[in-house]
Amino acid sequence: MQQDSRLYLLVARKLAGEATEEELRDLQGLLGEHFDNEYIYEMLSAYWKQEPDALSPDDDNSQEVFNRIISSAVHAPEHLPEPEIQHEYAYDNLFIPLRRKPWKKWMYAAAIIAAGGALWIYAFSAKPTNNHHLQGKQTNEVIAEKGSRSTIIILPDGSKVWLNADSRLTYHNTFNSRIREVELEGEAFFDVVKDSGRPFIVHTSGIDVKVLGTSFNVKSYPGDATIEATLIRGMVEIAQKNDPSAPKIILRPHEKLVFNKEINSRTQPAVASTTAKKKTYTTERNIAVASLPGNKADSLMSETSWRYNKLIFEGDSFRQLADKMERWYDVKINIRGEKLLHYRFKGIFENETIQQALLALQLTNNFQYKINGNEIEIFKK
Repeated sequence: MQQDSRLYLLVARKLAGEATEEELRDLQGLLGEHFDNEYIYEMLSAYWKQEPDALSPDDDNSQEVFNRIISSAVHAPEHLPEPEIQHEYAYDNLFIPLRRKPWKKWMYAAAIIAAGGALWIYAFSAKPTNNHHLQGKQTNEVIAEKGSRSTIIILPDGSKVWLNADSRLTYHNTFNSRIREVELEGEAFFDVVKDSGRPFIVHTSGIDVKVLGTSFNVKSYPGDATIEATLIRGMVEIAQKNDPSAPKIILRPHEKLVFNKEINSRTQPAVASTTAKKKTYTTERNIAVASLPGNKADSLMSETSWRYNKLIFEGDSFRQLADKMERWYDVKINIRGEKLLHYRFKGIFENETIQQALLALQLTNNFQYKINGNEIEIFKK
């Protein structure tokens, strides 16, 4: 419980933009210890973005409002301490200093989290998605629009799913029965609850990913030439939709499979990663399996960094990067000129605007751009 209190405190200070470098390092360490910590952080971050003005530090009665919110949200003592008392009081293990002096923004972040964050998480988790009738079956559908960041879903079995921008996840109302199945269009990170009696299967347009309990990333955008599956921990079994009789492929931790949708004799082998330690190819020319660095944090891997609201690109062509930026920023990028398509880029975007991102890319490659609303034209100087 003490560790949970520390986590909430650090989250409040980071959301308010008042965390020190040491506190940010401590928070990063806590987030890396367990997936539940990451989940709590992302849900509270989403709540803070939705309710940033629930308290105003400039209100004349801010002290009274602050105390009232804390009192109603958690188990406070029978009588709240007078504001002038120079001590720190613990409310349900969330330490909030109550002093008569100007309140800092992180205190209000903590108050908002304490007052509504937990209830909002519960409501968000329990909130049913939109129901549709698909091929005679009632389904639930969750959509992450372009320009969105890491939409979180809790499935009926408790498994957690992070949806990337421009993605769609559907599952039938029979999900919790004999088998757990979801359909993915786009990209998602899965943290699956282990249940050996009920396999978990992710269906995409080209491959099916079967697991019992594990964490992995699947990328399957309709416009992309490839489908990718990256395993973080556990083990997954991958089957090809076009050839069910083909041998199943087993992925182990820090391995990545790339499936090329274009299946014909002229298809080149799929490229798994420019930073992979080694590449091994199956007998099928449309599949590649690669080993990824095992000592790299998930937040620094290009395959999973999006879940931490980071866009990492490592040797991407201009077209590949433009596709990612279109989903990331909800824009349309037109590249004029064949030579521009051969440009390669390496870097990371996190909080940059689209204009800041383009200016940064100009530092490494020679091109010009014009922005007209949500459309961007890229051309040679």
